[in-house]
Amino acid sequence: MCRKRFIIVAVLTGLLFPFCSKKKDQVPEPVRLGVTPWPAAYSLADQQQAYAFIGSDCDFVSHHIDEGIPYDEAFNHRPMPVSLVNEVKFRKENTPSGKAIFLSVSALDLSRKKKVGYWRNNEGTPSAIRQYWESLPFDHPDVITAYVNFVNYLVGEFSPAWINFGVESNSESWDETEFQRYKIFCRAVYTALKKSHPGTPVFLSVMVSEAPKAYQNAKELMPYTDWVAMSAYPYVTVSSSASGNTNPDLFPTGYFEHWLDLSPEKPWCFSETGYIAQNLDVPEYNLHKEGRPEWQNRYLEKLGDLMRTRKGQFLLWFCHTDYDALIETLKSTGDYQPLFLFWRDIGLYDENHKARPVLQTWRDLRKKN
Repeated sequence: MCRKRFIIVAVLTGLLFPFCSKKKDQVPEPVRLGVTPWPAAYSLADQQQAYAFIGSDCDFVSHHIDEGIPYDEAFNHRPMPVSLVNEVKFRKENTPSGKAIFLSVSALDLSRKKKVGYWRNNEGTPSAIRQYWESLPFDHPDVITAYVNFVNYLVGEFSPAWINFGVESNSESWDETEFQRYKIFCRAVYTALKKSHPGTPVFLSVMVSEAPKAYQNAKELMPYTDWVAMSAYPYVTVSSSASGNTNPDLFPTGYFEHWLDLSPEKPWCFSETGYIAQNLDVPEYNLHKEGRPEWQNRYLEKLGDLMRTRKGQFLLWFCHTDYDALIETLKSTGDYQPLFLFWRDIGLYDENHKARPVLQTWRDLRKKN
């Protein structure tokens, strides 16, 4: 009788165990999410509000450095420009305690096909020095040394968990000769940073698009990156939005998976992304796209599903609040470029700081149910 009872219990346990295991496996893992401290307006209050959001609703912060390189100071190990030192200090003082840091540094200007200029338009640097550095090609040993020294300076200040040393590196519009020089640059910088920071993921990011040349350029850069790091703003270029309709459910099949297959054995992340919730109209680029809050929300849902099914490392949404007010300030100071409109309306909050539906999806993704 005891043996029979044991067998029945064993059989029932065996039948039930798969169902219990399946239920456990269905519990979604939290997705690691972060933003940059990009403010809604150029004021101390708005900057602090951005950091407050990072403290309450993010797993990490991205310090994204995209305003040039102090080549001469970095190359010669001289003191960095005062504005850079002050900015680093402000970022460090306001980054909430315990938050991981993602450091992104751009070696390219905003066209993403040319070497970036001097830090903040040559602030305080003699023109002869600026002209010397701007005349050097990407693969010049001094440019490589200066850039490595600059990234190492920032790493020393921020102690990041991840380093992106080459923001959006795969433009389809690269001049072929310049791209070959850039690959030499990336190989040298990657090798040096891996030697300096052996325990830290070091990578470059690539822009997601359907252009074959952009994909080929990304493929050629894969030897110089630890991760496949995607920068994605598909509402601008995805073929399904050609008529202006940016509904993400219309994306081509395998739109992101195609890029993960660049190097499927490597970890991957969204190094930056976002999606418009209002219409995007930029006449200078002949760009007219329809944006809706529900489409923005659906986009994040799709990315969350992909992160969980393909085990993405993290997702960076570039800015948490629309920055209409900042655009007006930039216009008044003469620093405005039409390109800045591309990301104005991707906030989890609108320009009046009213939460959009995507905010709840964001919070749900971060929770372990």
